[in-house]
Amino acid sequence: MKDKVFGEMQFNVGWCKMETISLWGNLYTFKIRISTTKDEVPSEKQQQAYLSFKKNLNEISEKSLGLVNDFLSNNIDEILGELGEPLPTNLTDLLIPNQVLLFKNGKTAIIFDAAWTDENVVILLGQSIKVDYGYILEGEI
Repeated sequence: MKDKVFGEMQFNVGWCKMETISLWGNLYTFKIRISTTKDEVPSEKQQQAYLSFKKNLNEISEKSLGLVNDFLSNNIDEILGELGEPLPTNLTDLLIPNQVLLFKNGKTAIIFDAAWTDENVVILLGQSIKVDYGYILEGEI
């Protein structure tokens, strides 16, 4: 499918494409995924959320870095228990880029795999920025 905002996309549990994104001073490759069925096309809210995400990426990067580092620091005992010493100097290196998910309600989630657990770590973008394990996505789809 070719969308006027997202461009060329393939269907894989939602319409998807790969994209390189600069976050926290690093380049990451994320899957950009739209929460839709195969018969649906991206909604206007999803298109606007994507355009807003791209436009405000520097601000999102700045604001989320402190929240992500706080989250990682608050979970350091669990991380150390699973990985042991030494940990990377930048704790964000423990997060492996997974996907940017655009919900029908217009919210956006940046999802990472975590080196110390099977749970995802999520940055949820809405009225504010929240960082937590993947359970914060419940009810968003």
